[in-house]
Amino acid sequence: MSRFYRPPFLDYQEALDKFTVLRAQLNKYIEEQPQKFLASFQEVKEQASKDDTVAMDILAYYYKSGVPSLLPENYEYYLQWEIVSAAKGNELAIEKLQFLLGFAISSITQSEQYQTIVYKNEIADYDTIYVLGKAICKMLAKEHSYFPIDMAKRPDVEKKFTQEAFIIFRKQVDEILPKTIDFLIS
Repeated sequence: MSRFYRPPFLDYQEALDKFTVLRAQLNKYIEEQPQKFLASFQEVKEQASKDDTVAMDILAYYYKSGVPSLLPENYEYYLQWEIVSAAKGNELAIEKLQFLLGFAISSITQSEQYQTIVYKNEIADYDTIYVLGKAICKMLAKEHSYFPIDMAKRPDVEKKFTQEAFIIFRKQVDEILPKTIDFLIS
């Protein structure tokens, strides 16, 4: 029996299947009934505010590039929703964030405390990326107050990708790394 309770992950394949179905439905609305897309997108926001990690991942997907004439691109919203989805255990979201989390995960696995982290968190080789990615994202969400209920109420505004915006998120990951390690060894 485990020493502590760790909320379950949403399995990668299950998350992908649910994501694919919902994305197909929303894409059909974009092509055939644009106003229905907007209404459905608001419903997805409501689901995300209630901790539906697939809904969070869908929001991230659409904010990443936006939808011409319907939804502005918002790089910050994209990463914030993906981070929250990952923090709540969506394996697909964790996988999508590897470009942002990879260095931090490597830093943890190469740290002197790694064997203690493995032992205390019951990490197996097959779930290293997911356990560490989830922990990093949980710390990011906590540190930066990414609360789905509040995030869902924000207006849809345009904030395109810039190298500076990416650097800000990378710095945030670097800054929470020591806290994440402390959390994992506690």
